[in-house]
Amino acid sequence: MITKPTEVMNNKAIKYGIGVVALALVGYNSIYIQPLDQKLAENQQTVFNAKAYVDGIWNQDLAKAYQDCTDILQLIDSFNQDVNSTFEKNSHALGIGNIGYFRVKGEGIVIAVNENNVLLQVGSSRIEIETEFIFGNALRDASGLVKINDYEDTADFNSISEAMNDRIRQEVIPSFRSKVKEGDSVKFEGAIELNKVHLNLDQLEVIPFTLQISS
Repeated sequence: MITKPTEVMNNKAIKYGIGVVALALVGYNSIYIQPLDQKLAENQQTVFNAKAYVDGIWNQDLAKAYQDCTDILQLIDSFNQDVNSTFEKNSHALGIGNIGYFRVKGEGIVIAVNENNVLLQVGSSRIEIETEFIFGNALRDASGLVKINDYEDTADFNSISEAMNDRIRQEVIPSFRSKVKEGDSVKFEGAIELNKVHLNLDQLEVIPFTLQISS
């Protein structure tokens, strides 16, 4: 039997059509259709904004925490009576260890304005107000407001300290340094870091949260 050209063409067209349909079915089954909004949400990376976080708590939670702090002379007297009890009652720390962070306040007379700090005579104690080296975690950890377990990324947790320190350096220190002089009376709120094993109460170093001058 002789196959006519027209029949050959028809057979090829049918086979070609079947092939196209088969490929389309395979392709459809291999493609996962995902809603656009879901895809965009997955691709969107959430970046923690430490500055915005610190700005949000600065005048409320953080200010309240530092207003509710221990007078520095009372803290020194408490250390002289019972170091362990004072650490247990007044300090904040990231975990078990010898380092503790304390919220303190006080008022003293300026006895020296140095390049990196201002020295105050507070009662019978000398207190060093840091004005240059505003670093570390003292302000954050002494506040007791920020917990490391609340942050999966330690970089986010550490950036909170950086944002707090930056705000002190930019907003608190410049105006204070431009006005303070020997003989001024200065009120302060701030944080100190102490080691329970190597406790040194001579000239405690305060990272300030607030500074107020009265001549």
